[in-house]
Amino acid sequence: MSYAINGSSSVDKTFTEEELNRIETYFGVNTKPDKPYKQLSYLEALGEEGSTMEELVKLLKQEAAKYGADAIIEITRMSEAREVGTAVITEGNYVYDAMLLTGIAIKYEETAKKLGGN
Repeated sequence: MSYAINGSSSVDKTFTEEELNRIETYFGVNTKPDKPYKQLSYLEALGEEGSTMEELVKLLKQEAAKYGADAIIEITRMSEAREVGTAVITEGNYVYDAMLLTGIAIKYEETAKKLGGN
């Protein structure tokens, strides 16, 4: 599951691997490019049981691509407890730690100007 906070993009498009691979990733707190940029949106990608880091990075990139982002900065890994089972508590329900990635989609100012942005 992947979603954006602070105004989810309404763009519903499938992006090619090539388009997604153009989006740069910066892992860790306070990791940013040296060139000027504008923040577009805060992003989160929450994994299912057994999800890999690679899968969640791809989800972040897919969401960032909807905004026309050049990069995702300050990608941080956390975990969130999730419960598997039915809505009614029965035997067989269990809790697991789901991987959660957060980041900020950005657009380089030089790119925005080329596209006619401010």
